[in-house]
Amino acid sequence: MAKRANLYLAQAGQAVVMAEFLARGWNVAVPQVDVGDDLFIVCDSNGQFTRTQVKTASAQQRSYGYSAQFRLPLKQLQTVSTPELTYVFVVRNQQTWSSFTLMPRQELNRLYQIYGIGTVAENYLLLTFQYEQSLLRCSAQDLSKYLNNWTQFPIIDS
Repeated sequence: MAKRANLYLAQAGQAVVMAEFLARGWNVAVPQVDVGDDLFIVCDSNGQFTRTQVKTASAQQRSYGYSAQFRLPLKQLQTVSTPELTYVFVVRNQQTWSSFTLMPRQELNRLYQIYGIGTVAENYLLLTFQYEQSLLRCSAQDLSKYLNNWTQFPIIDS
């Protein structure tokens, strides 16, 4: 049952991320074949196009706030592509969506290469995000600047 619940949670996370992009005025497409991109995000007025990978997790309550663990393929993290990939990490916390963390692939890969962020298990990188009020940490690195940072996707007025 847990695996099935995870499938539902992942789809719900993707849907809430889609809804946020749409509410901001960006067009969203879902690829018919999933080869690593969950969503294509497009600015209709200028054709700006971004590949997006959505990662969803359930919060675990902690004394400082909560944590959430995400798993992503190392190969995907280390592969340069055009246009570049943006990760959107979303957390379900106490029956509500509590945070979006938007991070370009090249930034996350830099943190992994330089600071050893996360833990490698087989061919995956496991990231445990620790949320404390408006702070976000992973492997002792401050990731707060990525928390709910939509500057790459500003609200588009029609």
